Amino acid sequence: MAGRTRPGPWHARMRTLTGRRFHKSFALSGITKLLRRPGWSHQVPARRALERDEDAVAGWVKDTRPAV
Repeated sequence: MAGRTRPGPWHARMRTLTGRRFHKSFALSGITKLLRRPGWSHQVPARRALERDEDAVAGWVKDTRPAV
């Protein structure tokens, strides 16, 4: 299954939300298509945390990540 992800909790939440909001039932694959149409993904947060320290992140990526 290269390039595909297994349905996760966001798929189920989106399925419930669309069912309640629009009174429609979608398969999980349909939810994925609906999310990707405007460029959204169930894996990407909507925004970055306000507390994010870009210098600390850059240091982690440079020093710690290669070891992982």
